[in-house]
Amino acid sequence: MGTSRAWDTPAFPFERVDLSDRELWLRPLLAADASALFRLIDAERGRLGRWLPWVEETRTERDSARFIADATEERRRRRSLVLATCVEGVIVGTIGLHYVEWFDRSAELGYWIASGSEGRGLVTRAARALLTFAFGTVGLHRVVVRCAVGNERSARVAERLGMRREGLLREAHYVGGTFLDQHLYALLRHEHAG
Repeated sequence: MGTSRAWDTPAFPFERVDLSDRELWLRPLLAADASALFRLIDAERGRLGRWLPWVEETRTERDSARFIADATEERRRRRSLVLATCVEGVIVGTIGLHYVEWFDRSAELGYWIASGSEGRGLVTRAARALLTFAFGTVGLHRVVVRCAVGNERSARVAERLGMRREGLLREAHYVGGTFLDQHLYALLRHEHAG
């Protein structure tokens, strides 16, 4: 009789997640964040919508509230972890571990940030903190980033994290009525500089 490969999965790996440094704070989204999150997405609609399919479906504050409720449930069920990226207490984007696969100890890293906060290394710092948590506390072995060909900012973050480009996913992402190719990047636990 075989044994489960996930037998030692942490019982509540995503509870009480609170990562911070001198400027940056990563914390779970709260119901009270719906208005601020929606305003941020709405203000960045054209820029974000070029790469992220969910932007088109985020049309009202209720959509953001529903997203937060779904993210909270997915965190409780250990399927994903979405965190608000905050600077001086203000949400400037989100970052998360998605499609968590406990048997294979893998997940996908996703991130976005408001244009006014770009160019300061915030996404890279947030991603490093989340990867340290993912490979350490959570015990993941592999984390991937999928980013559309042409989304150079996202690709540069993956490269700064030490991720290796493993391939091209042809027409793997449907955004704005068009199928986009994606680069696939990956990082293994022993490759993470921590």
